Amino acid sequence: MAGASRLVATITNNNGRLSSTGPITLKNQIQEIRSIENILDVSVVEAANGATLIYNSQNDKYEVRQLSFADLAVDLDGGSF
Repeated sequence: MAGASRLVATITNNNGRLSSTGPITLKNQIQEIRSIENILDVSVVEAANGATLIYNSQNDKYEVRQLSFADLAVDLDGGSF
């Protein structure tokens, strides 16, 4: 290509965050998630085998913890027999 110039940029990956040098500017829109702690709206409360994500409407976050009976207690209507 006549009159075309060659652009050179160096891209570096630092734990999921990209940075660049040269004529290109990168915006980190997405960060690599390597662990549940990397998700912004997850509060790790009780990380243990068998734990699950439970939504807490009081703090608008998900929590990692064991299910309790209170988590499962809901009004169930078994119908009429």
